[in-house]
Amino acid sequence: MTKIIKNFRNKFKIVCLTMFKQYMLFSIIMCILVCFSIGFIFYCIVNMTDSEEYTRETQGYYLASKIVKKDYKNIDASKAIKVGGWVEILNSDKKLIYVIGNKKDSKKIYNEDEMINLLNESYNKVNHKQEYYCSIAIFNLQNKKYYCIVKVPSKIMNVNIDINPENMSSKTIVIEKYVNKIALKILQLILCIFLVIFILGITYAFFTSRKIVKPLKKILFGIKNMTSGDYSTRIKFKADNEFAEIRDAFNFMASKIQTSEIERKQIEKYKNQFLLDISHDLKTPVTSIQGYSKALYDEVVDDEGKKKRYYKIIYDKSKRVTKLIDNVHELTKIDNEGYVFNKKNQDICEFLREILADFYKEIEDKSFDLEVEIPEYEIIYDFDKLEMNRAIANIISNGIKYNENNTKMKIQLKEDKNKIYILIGDNGIGIHEELKKQIFEPFTRGDLSRCTTGGTGLGLSISKKIIEKHKGKLVLTSNLKYKTIFKIVLNINKVIY
Repeated sequence: MTKIIKNFRNKFKIVCLTMFKQYMLFSIIMCILVCFSIGFIFYCIVNMTDSEEYTRETQGYYLASKIVKKDYKNIDASKAIKVGGWVEILNSDKKLIYVIGNKKDSKKIYNEDEMINLLNESYNKVNHKQEYYCSIAIFNLQNKKYYCIVKVPSKIMNVNIDINPENMSSKTIVIEKYVNKIALKILQLILCIFLVIFILGITYAFFTSRKIVKPLKKILFGIKNMTSGDYSTRIKFKADNEFAEIRDAFNFMASKIQTSEIERKQIEKYKNQFLLDISHDLKTPVTSIQGYSKALYDEVVDDEGKKKRYYKIIYDKSKRVTKLIDNVHELTKIDNEGYVFNKKNQDICEFLREILADFYKEIEDKSFDLEVEIPEYEIIYDFDKLEMNRAIANIISNGIKYNENNTKMKIQLKEDKNKIYILIGDNGIGIHEELKKQIFEPFTRGDLSRCTTGGTGLGLSISKKIIEKHKGKLVLTSNLKYKTIFKIVLNINKVIY
């Protein structure tokens, strides 16, 4: 289930969907910005047209101070009357003495508090919650104080934009003034919106391109380093889409190429060292053979005993050359992928006993203390008897050849969890630490590892390759009791009888 969810999530991490998500986020921000801007424009319009200043300037013909005359009977109240309003004239005692228009209330006389309220409405704020909007103006006639009161329905005190050219008036001029103010506000807001959109667009383009350009630069940098021969190059960047797959594939490829290059150099080094070592090992005995044979050919040696000794040296050196050539042939043969072992199902316990029997005389001659642990029952394995004999015999032969008399040697075969372990150990002179890592390399001689002479330096290398061809491994280890332990681990299915 977890794997299904992971695969489902990975499908939504491709580049196009990442870009789409970013585009949707940008679009949502733009929509919010546009909606906010439109709302702000309406707010500015409503706030401006609902102001006291706007009402007084556009509805001036409803204000008593704008239409009052001393000759109150000739006051022009047509505008107020047209919208259902009227004009009242009060004397100094605040009694109604004259009405222009159709009076809709029954008020005939006003007290001091009512007059103060009317004055407050007239000079401070239009109250749309009242049924009528009232404005008052005071004028003098024949040294007497009179009051002019204009009353109009509150509902008509609203925005009324009428700029008909045929009806040009001071009202129209005032309205045009506010229309211009609103247009200026809208223009300023539009410029601000475009500026914000431009900045957001640049920011969106920057972050969007960064998600693509940055990984591409990293990949290009890695490719350039690889082409210049730097196979240790690895590219690192955070990504959840195809770029992450390219990054991982590139790093995997670089790791493989680096490993192949290291192996190639090691093989080249091994090849050069192999040729150098084999030429050196062949040159030494061949030089001796040439020298002694020339002495015999030139008859510079007259003594028969000396001649026989020279013949013996030539024979021994030729045997060494033959053995070296045989070992080189064996090593190259095993390395050849086309070489097939002649494997058969055989009892490996009896096989190991036979090998030990072949070395019995040599062990006796050097007075070795031999400890053998081999199961009594049969353990059948599929292996090449000849090649396996060569592998194990090389190890036992080295242990006998390079150790002193009275050395303790142990040969053990045991089984554990579908594996066979063959241990060949001794408490002899041991192997130097610096040589343990290269002990299985060709031409690592016993005289270097055991501080003595003899051997071609190919035996352990051949043994290791034979064991590996049997799907096993050969390792060098040690413990407190045995300084040198060669451990063979075989991973072949077995049959126990």
